[in-house]
Amino acid sequence: TLVFSEVVASFSSADDINLDNATGSLSTMSPNDNKTTWTGTFTPTTDMEVDNNTITLDASWTDQVGNPGTSVTTSNFEVETLRPTVSSFTLSDTALKAGDNATVTLDFSEAVASFSSADDITVDNGTLATMTSSDNKTWEGTFTPLANTEEDNNTLSLGTSYTDLAGNAGPAATTANYAIDTLLPTISSVT
Repeated sequence: TLVFSEVVASFSSADDINLDNATGSLSTMSPNDNKTTWTGTFTPTTDMEVDNNTITLDASWTDQVGNPGTSVTTSNFEVETLRPTVSSFTLSDTALKAGDNATVTLDFSEAVASFSSADDITVDNGTLATMTSSDNKTWEGTFTPLANTEEDNNTLSLGTSYTDLAGNAGPAATTANYAIDTLLPTISSVT
């Protein structure tokens, strides 16, 4: 929002607004009824993390009688649209037998918020204890395979409901395949 002290004659957001130090774009600004307040929408560039941004009104505008305008610059603002990524999503053991457990490690590129292993990870043929983290970036939990199961094709899947601290949604991810053989042998007959 740009508020002038009086009606302006030659203002155009395309010509008079300088975005050279801003990570994004500005829609065409439109005036209110008395043409002293102009509004437009700033849209930040996606997948960027820039903490040094300003928008400048150049001194190229005039009032109704031709008096030149002054240049004004906004306060600094941050653009943080960089989405978190999954650096790795692994199990410490991918061939699980009866009595085995595996440590599941999930590494994000940055600290995440609203992550819950119970809500965000789908588990095949087993249970995953609540994952914990000391830095909200690297998470660990214990996977316990289902008893009496033989299955070669299993994965853990991460959903997309978590975000980084700025609210940017992260991607889905899947572990490498793991095999489970917790079916104990039995004796079918003795002769």
